[in-house]
Amino acid sequence: MPTVAIVGRKNVGKSTIFNRLAGIRMSIVYKDPGVTRDRVYNEVEWCGRSFDLIDTGGFFPDEEFPLARSIQKQIETALQEADLIYFVVDGRSGLKPTDEDIGIELRKINKTIFLLVNKIDSKGVRNNALEFHKLGYDRMFLVSAEAGAGFGDLLDATLDTFPVSKSTKEETFIRLLILGRPNSGKSTLLNAILNEERAIVDARPGTTRDLVNARFNYDGKTIEIIDTAGIRKRSRITKPIEFYSVMRAIRMIEKTNVAVLIFDTTTGVVEQDQRIAALVLSKAKGLIVVPNKIDLIEEEEHHKIMASTIQSLHFLDFVPIIPISAKTKTNVEKIVQKVLEIHKESDKTVSKRALDDITKTLKDPPGGEILKLRQVGRRPPIFRATLTSKVKESYIKYLRNTIRDYFSFAGIPILIKTSITKRYRIK
Repeated sequence: MPTVAIVGRKNVGKSTIFNRLAGIRMSIVYKDPGVTRDRVYNEVEWCGRSFDLIDTGGFFPDEEFPLARSIQKQIETALQEADLIYFVVDGRSGLKPTDEDIGIELRKINKTIFLLVNKIDSKGVRNNALEFHKLGYDRMFLVSAEAGAGFGDLLDATLDTFPVSKSTKEETFIRLLILGRPNSGKSTLLNAILNEERAIVDARPGTTRDLVNARFNYDGKTIEIIDTAGIRKRSRITKPIEFYSVMRAIRMIEKTNVAVLIFDTTTGVVEQDQRIAALVLSKAKGLIVVPNKIDLIEEEEHHKIMASTIQSLHFLDFVPIIPISAKTKTNVEKIVQKVLEIHKESDKTVSKRALDDITKTLKDPPGGEILKLRQVGRRPPIFRATLTSKVKESYIKYLRNTIRDYFSFAGIPILIKTSITKRYRIK
C-alpha cells in the first residue's frame, strides 16, 4: 500500500492533520510544541482507495533536547518508507528559517513533496501564504486542519500520484494493545516483538505519549500491535498532556481484541495494575498478564514470580501469565502465540447439543430452575441462561465456571445474560 509521511517543524499542526485524515484521534494534539515523538501509523481511505499515513515528531535542528536524536531517527525512517511527503508549515505564523532548513533537507531525498500550508482559516492568513512560494515547491495546498478545509483537493492529488490497483477485500487483523504503568517496559516489548526500533525507549517514565502502532504477520495472521502511554492513577497526573495520553490509551481498549498487561516484576503487582486489568475485563477483552524484567531476578527465584502474580491477580484465574524479559526477548514469542490462541478462543461457537447436555448436569438455583443455556454471541463469548426466577451473582459465577471447565475460553471473559420465564405444567 502507498505510504505518505507528514513532516515539519514543531507545532505546525501535523498531528491535527493526521487525525483529520485518519478519522481517529491516535496522535495527541496539544498547544505545547514537540508532543509527538514516535512514528504513528494509520490508514486513510478516499474515493474507494487507501494509503498509509505516518505522523512524525517535529524536527529539532540544532536544539539541545534529550530525545532529539531519537526523534530525528524516527523521522528519517518515516521518510525512507514514504512514497509521498506532506511538508507542513504554519500559515498563521509565517515562513520561518527552520522551514527553509527542513525544505533543504527534504530536497536531498528525491521524493514527491506536497507543501501543506496549515491554519489557513481567514482571508488575511490566506494572503500571507504567498510567501511560502519561496520554498520552491510546485504543489502547494492551503488547508485548515481544525476546520477541515482544503483536504479534498489534497487527497485527490495524493491518489493521482499513486498507481491504481485493483480493490481487494479489506484485510482482517488482530489488534493487540500493550498496557501498563509508566516504565514497565511497554515500548521495549513492542520493539522486541517487531524486532525493530519502532518506539522510542528511554529510561525515564512517560516517554511514549502517542499510540505507536505497526502491523506484522505471524503464522498466517496479521496482527496490529499498539504501544500506549503508561497509565498512572489520575491523582498523580499533573500535566494535561499526560492526561490526554492516558485517556487515549483507555479509549483504545474498546477497539482491541487482546490486551497485554505488562508490569515490572522487580516491583511486583500494585493496585494500579489491578485497576488496569479490571478495566480490560469490564470491556470484555482478551488479556495476557506479562511480568517483565525477569533478567533482573535470580533464576532460582523465578518460580516465585508466578505464585505472587496469581495471588495478586486472583480474579484473573482464566488469564495466561507469561514471565518475560523484553530486553533479552526471553519468552516474547510466547506472547504472540498466546494472542492467536486467545483470538481463536473468543471466536469459538459451542453447539446447542453440547449445551443441552451440560444443562442436564447443572444444579438448579435456590428456589428455581435453569431451563436452557444458549450461546448468543462471539468476541467475546456471550451465553443466555433461561431461568424460572432471578438468581444471585454467585450462581452466574457458577455457570461461568462450568462453561469454562467444559469449553475453556482461556484468556477471554465469558458474559452471561439471563432471561426469566415460568414453567407451565399441563394438567
